[in-house]
Amino acid sequence: MESDEELIRRTLAGGNHHYGVLIQRYADYLFGLGMRLTAGNRELAEDISQQSFLKSYTYLKSFDARKTYKHWLTGIAVNCFKDIRLKEQRYAPLDDTNEASYSPRLEENSDFFNLIQPLDDNEKIMFTLKYVYDYRTQEIADVLGLKTGTVKSKISRALEKLK
Repeated sequence: MESDEELIRRTLAGGNHHYGVLIQRYADYLFGLGMRLTAGNRELAEDISQQSFLKSYTYLKSFDARKTYKHWLTGIAVNCFKDIRLKEQRYAPLDDTNEASYSPRLEENSDFFNLIQPLDDNEKIMFTLKYVYDYRTQEIADVLGLKTGTVKSKISRALEKLK
């Protein structure tokens, strides 16, 4: 099996079909991350996955080989999630309109989604990366562009909220 770095090198050398292997390798991971961040909203999770792969392909030349491709892709997915949340906030809340409200499909992860509901978006991201995907604090800090101490204190505050 070819390494991610080798597939990236081949893609940049003009073998665009090699990028498809990376998509297959990380599609389930990104979709699962998106589902957890969006509390089970399948459509938003799919959007996050698609946007993440598109952006990673577009900016593949800027990939830093000192990081793993998975962590770089995770950072892109987190930013896509934040972008989607910002776009959602630009519109009037559904409570203020006469339109039907949306209830996410929680499926088999309803306990997890209910657990993290009190957390804000950044806390959800950090909690999910730390306790679902076993990222180390330093890795979370790298993905989010924060200092390690900041990540530790925010995770600690998030855990206090959940008690």
